[in-house]
Amino acid sequence: MREYDDKKLIRSGSFGSVYKVKKGDAFYALKEMTDKGVRDREEKFLKLADHPLFPKFEESYDEDGKYYILEEYIWGTPLDEAITLRKGFGQPEAMKFAVTVADGIAFLQQSDGNILFRDLKAENLILQPDGEIRLVDLGTACYLEEADRSRAGTAGNSAPEQIDNKSKQGLYSDVYAFGMLFYHMLTGQKAPSGGKYVSVRKTDPTYSASLELLIRECTMEETSARIPDMYTVLTRLMDIAMQSPSGYKKIEKEAERVLKDFDGSERIVYSRNIQS
Repeated sequence: MREYDDKKLIRSGSFGSVYKVKKGDAFYALKEMTDKGVRDREEKFLKLADHPLFPKFEESYDEDGKYYILEEYIWGTPLDEAITLRKGFGQPEAMKFAVTVADGIAFLQQSDGNILFRDLKAENLILQPDGEIRLVDLGTACYLEEADRSRAGTAGNSAPEQIDNKSKQGLYSDVYAFGMLFYHMLTGQKAPSGGKYVSVRKTDPTYSASLELLIRECTMEETSARIPDMYTVLTRLMDIAMQSPSGYKKIEKEAERVLKDFDGSERIVYSRNIQS
C-alpha cells in the first residue's frame, strides 16, 4: 500500500479491507483486495457509474500482491443508522431519497449492457450532512446477461430470485430491493419477506395510496407481477411527486381502487398504468 498522510480502517471482509485515507488536501476511500479479478470488475463498474449517486473513481494500482481502488470518500451517516435514529422518514423526505436512488439505479440499468446493482439496501447508502444520499459499494454489480452465472445480494433485502436460485434474475431484481428499501425508509422497519406484505399505512395512515401501491408492485414475489425496471419506477415516482392537486387526487383515487382489489395472489402480470 502506498503511503498516505492519514489512514483509518473502516471495515474488512472476505474480499479485503476499506480504509479512509488522506491524499493531499482530500480524503478518499481506499479499497484493498486480494483478488485482481474482483478489483478489476469493481473498477469497471465504478467508472461506468458516472452519476451523482455513486462515488467518483480516482485511480487503481497494484502493490505487494494486493490490488487497490482509490475513490471519493463519502462523508455522512449510514442510512440504516439514520433510519433507526429517526424511526423512519416522513413521506416528503423518503420520496426525495427514493427519487435519487431510483434515478441512479435506472441510469445503471439503461447503460450499455444493462447493469444490475444487486445489493441495494440502507446499509450501502450514506446520508450526507447536506441532506443528500449516496450509494457505495459496486462490488456485486454485473451485466444483465451474466447475472445468472452468480448469486449475490442480501437475504431480506434482495429479490427472491437472487437468493433461491430458482428463477432468472433481471432488471426487476433491483426493483424488488428498491421497494424493500423504500418500505424501510417510510416505516423505520425492515419489510417482511416471503410474500408477507404489511401495509406501510399501518405505520402511518397519512401515507398515500399511490406510494402503497408502488411499494406493493415493487416487492411482488413473482417476477411477472413486479414492476419490470427502475425507469418505470422512477416514472411512477415522478408522476406522484409532480402532480397538480387535481391530478394527484386522480392518481390517489385510482390507487385506492387497485389496492381494494389487490388480492395478493401474485398471479397477475404487471401491466397497470395509474398515470393521469
